[in-house]
Amino acid sequence: MFTRDQHLYLQYEVYDAARGKNPAAAAGTNTAANSSANAVANGAANSAANGNANPPSSDAAKTPPSKAPKDSVRVFTSIEFLQGGMKVYESKPIVANEVTAPDRKAVIFQIDLPLQALKPGFYVCQVNVVDDVAGNFAFPRSPILVKEAAPQAASTAPTGK
Repeated sequence: MFTRDQHLYLQYEVYDAARGKNPAAAAGTNTAANSSANAVANGAANSAANGNANPPSSDAAKTPPSKAPKDSVRVFTSIEFLQGGMKVYESKPIVANEVTAPDRKAVIFQIDLPLQALKPGFYVCQVNVVDDVAGNFAFPRSPILVKEAAPQAASTAPTGK
């Protein structure tokens, strides 16, 4: 359960992503999926294409793009919120072109989604993960409840004399 004034923080890892020639990695992608603690890279949370006037946003959109090595991984991820069988929010894809935890052979994604643009209600949060080189994918889902933020109560602390 979340309130609209909270953030949904997601961290997940993709293990053993396939390596291969990656011709599409040259333009506009991030080389590190966790380039910031708020890694909704390349403006992933700035998607108004689905009718959201004020979708969640992130500071990581300022991360500069760079080229990936030819023999690299290419893992896409995005976040969706579904309500009543309809998609009400989808982030732009985040692209990782390198293994960020070599000791575990993992690509780490850390995403911060402010929830103020979502109306109170039940949602299904779907995490989309695609290993583009291997052709593997996963779409885990989890239900969440977003409630209205609690009203700010006036301070009832007694004043000292």
